[in-house]
Amino acid sequence: MPKSALFIAGEILKRAKELGLTISNMSMQKLLFIANGAYLAKTGNTLINEPVEVWQYGPVIRTAYHEFKDYGNTDIKGFPLAYTEATDKTIDETANEAIEFVVKIASELDALQLSNWTHLPDTPWSKAKECGHSIIPNKVMQEYFKQFIKKE
Repeated sequence: MPKSALFIAGEILKRAKELGLTISNMSMQKLLFIANGAYLAKTGNTLINEPVEVWQYGPVIRTAYHEFKDYGNTDIKGFPLAYTEATDKTIDETANEAIEFVVKIASELDALQLSNWTHLPDTPWSKAKECGHSIIPNKVMQEYFKQFIKKE
């Protein structure tokens, strides 16, 4: 069952902070996009219950953008209320794997590298932008991210 983007952001932040990683708003946008895509590729369902929008500078989940925009390009220090006040913090194993996947990516790539990756030709964002879409279709994300998922 999909969760709010802010709940998933909280999970990403919690795990990143445990590893001493810094996550900016731009990084968070890309990590949420990738986690959602990985989950879609594996399950056919969305991890996040909000659309991924096509903004000028990449894929954006609007609620997460507004939650973290005041941090600019600095480390997000706090956790969203949607995470801290959640009474049920359980996620399924595939969601756990998707979040672990993006935390690993965050340990290897900075915000600019993440942004560059999401802007490459044939990525879901670039395809949606070329077609004039305001939302990245789930099917496009699902197909693209299948290349990063291990076959079982």
